[in-house]
Amino acid sequence: MPSDPRLQQALAALDRISEVLALRTDMETVTSGGAGTSSSVLEFNNVSFRYPDGGEVLRHASFTLHKGKTYALVGPTGGGKTTTASLMARLYDPTEGTVLFCGKDIRSYSPEERASRIGFILQEPYLFTGTVRENILYANEKFSTYSDAEFDSYLEMNGLAALLARFEHGIETEVSLGGDVISLGQKQLIAFMRAVLREPELLILDEATANIDTVTEEQLESIVSKLPKETTKVIIAHRINTIDNADEIFFVSGSSITRAGRVEDALNMLMHSKRVS
Repeated sequence: MPSDPRLQQALAALDRISEVLALRTDMETVTSGGAGTSSSVLEFNNVSFRYPDGGEVLRHASFTLHKGKTYALVGPTGGGKTTTASLMARLYDPTEGTVLFCGKDIRSYSPEERASRIGFILQEPYLFTGTVRENILYANEKFSTYSDAEFDSYLEMNGLAALLARFEHGIETEVSLGGDVISLGQKQLIAFMRAVLREPELLILDEATANIDTVTEEQLESIVSKLPKETTKVIIAHRINTIDNADEIFFVSGSSITRAGRVEDALNMLMHSKRVS
């Protein structure tokens, strides 16, 4: 009697899951990280980066991000903006040089501590099957003792409840990775709420409002403005209004990071890079 094909599929899937669970990261936590006291939130010290079998994306980049400031990264497509942001959050390690977070080698922080202190909102966020509530509260111990009423009150007080109204069943709306239950714009809202609820010391927004209308974008800006004044924000965006209020603008292109000064200067640098390419 032939075996059940569903059982064969399940066994094959189990083998694959076992392989994935057995994987070990090559980004180990180091023990020597420095004193951990600094007026800056992030420092790049002579950082270079290249992908395996690829060209150099960054070369000897050095800059400092100060607490409570807003920074913008601009530059041509493929210029290295997202790679720079990924290095800030330690999604990658530099090929050369050191990244310091709050005065310590970023490699000395555990993944859990890094995730709680650095928020990274991607243009195409990673979600999991479950409800909106489960997605926005994932691995967030801060609200573990909150009742539903207390959490709802917190959302209302911080302007997040209005965002939940954009989902058919509010915070209990189902999220499914296998279907189009929610739009890409709604997925970005979930990622935004998940990051903001952690009140991170460094918040990185990589085209985080690319699929969101301008009215909603204004709501998000209002919510971000309510974060603790020490929160440092890094914005990667094409819309000029999203970087117009940045304290400092960096132009990322040709494996270098250059201070751009005003928005007009950044636009001129961007136009020049397009003509050169």
